[in-house]
Amino acid sequence: MKNQIGKKNMVFGFAYFITTLMLGLYLAVKAKNGNPEWKESPVHEILGAAHAHGNLESLLNIVIGYIICQLEAASGLANVVSILLLIGAIFHSGMLYLTGLGIGGAINIAPLGAISLIVTMALMAYLVAVGFKK
Repeated sequence: MKNQIGKKNMVFGFAYFITTLMLGLYLAVKAKNGNPEWKESPVHEILGAAHAHGNLESLLNIVIGYIICQLEAASGLANVVSILLLIGAIFHSGMLYLTGLGIGGAINIAPLGAISLIVTMALMAYLVAVGFKK
């Protein structure tokens, strides 16, 4: 069961990493054009943050998904961590993506994603302390 819980985070992480790579290519093309107005625009800054945070959050989903598969932990708690991590990525860097695409109100949801990630890390510290498979 825990393998399926961790697997969804790993699949999401790889898929999300593809989107961050595509955003990175987009930002590189825009930078190559040398438009000084683009470099100073808030959209550039927000999309740059979405790219950086999205990379980190996709890798966190891959690594934590794998760790969940290796832990001896209650499936319920592992599932809570898994869902909080997905919510964290979608609501944090995902809302930055939407803000960069012109959906201004999305940025207001980003702090919920950050809080979700903090709770995820605290729960993971507990799960790792409890132990790995013997």
